[in-house]
Amino acid sequence: MKSAARTIVFVSCLISVAMLSDCGGGSQKIQRLTITTASLPNGTIENQYSQPIQAHGGIGPFHWAVSSGTLPHNLALSGSSTSTVMISGTPDTAAQAAAFTVKVTDSGNQSASQRYTVSILLEPDTLTLSPPSLGFAPQLTGTSSGTQAETVTNTGISAVVISSTALTGTNAADFGQSSTCSSSLTAGANCTFNVAFTPSQLGPRSASIAITDSTVGSPHSVSLGGVGLTSGPNATWSATSMTFAPQLVGTTSPAQSVRLSNYGTTTVNITGITVTADFGETDNCGSSLASAASCTVNVTSTPSAAGKYSGTLLVTDNEPGSPQTVSLNGAGSTGAYKLTGRCLGFTRGTNQCVYVLDLSHCPLGQLAVSPRSTTCGQAVHIVDGSTACSAGPGTENAFCDAR
Repeated sequence: MKSAARTIVFVSCLISVAMLSDCGGGSQKIQRLTITTASLPNGTIENQYSQPIQAHGGIGPFHWAVSSGTLPHNLALSGSSTSTVMISGTPDTAAQAAAFTVKVTDSGNQSASQRYTVSILLEPDTLTLSPPSLGFAPQLTGTSSGTQAETVTNTGISAVVISSTALTGTNAADFGQSSTCSSSLTAGANCTFNVAFTPSQLGPRSASIAITDSTVGSPHSVSLGGVGLTSGPNATWSATSMTFAPQLVGTTSPAQSVRLSNYGTTTVNITGITVTADFGETDNCGSSLASAASCTVNVTSTPSAAGKYSGTLLVTDNEPGSPQTVSLNGAGSTGAYKLTGRCLGFTRGTNQCVYVLDLSHCPLGQLAVSPRSTTCGQAVHIVDGSTACSAGPGTENAFCDAR
């Protein structure tokens, strides 16, 4: 009987969470049960995840459970009875701030809980491309350059799936490529694109290699560029026309720039660069322009009278098509009126006027070039007769309103 009584006392002492006495002599204190792991790191999709959660105090064995919320897909709590439990698995679904609570209970019926938030991120951008772009030397149209290599490397710890590769962009047909890249690139491995340039037309040509893959940076892109040339000298303007906003009579507008390029295999010898009346130019072209080189011409407008006018920028040189021209358009204004941003038109067959906002044809604050009066009902309005606009269906004689 004495032995049985001592056993009962001993067990009672074990499950007590207060100060114990007379348990085999002396006294001790059971520490309060807590979870000491305050947070967990984020994981990456398709990469192994394994993180411990540690408890302190209490009396073993322990029972662990997810008491609320849900672990990210494919992660699980291990069946530990010790003071440490593992959350592990290979997550296969991206998750943003997945919230859950882990609870531990000891043999003395103490419990502790800790709330965690874990995100499962897409696979990091482990695909690197070197060099970041490929630039080809100027090439005669219709002929092919030598190849240049683009190396794709998987810097990650798992394979990258490459679902497609393609040449894209405005001049994709002017570039060709062959590749050693397959549908999968193992960790630490690389593959190569060999690219050639065959320009079909004169001037700058551009495209890209697009790589669609399983990393977060997909699609990856490598820019490609080159210049097509013709045999002999060539003089090409970057624009065929230039239009200047209305300018006060006798004053000079801000300059607009146009580029003159030599897309030929030999030097262009420049005899002169000139503009017609009411326009001015300055340039850095000099007397010659080497193959694949370019220079800049700055053009200004200085109207001598009110109204619209036109002119020409031209370069005289040793190219068979000389002179090469750019059409110029300007307008002079007395500054008496400015556009309001509205278009005034008349309903067809009536004298009913219609106002419509039309900033594209009637820029707010632009000088009126040819102001004139028009009658709408009993009111007289000023419109700019040089700037037609659209007042909507069923209207006619629409011009920009001016004040």
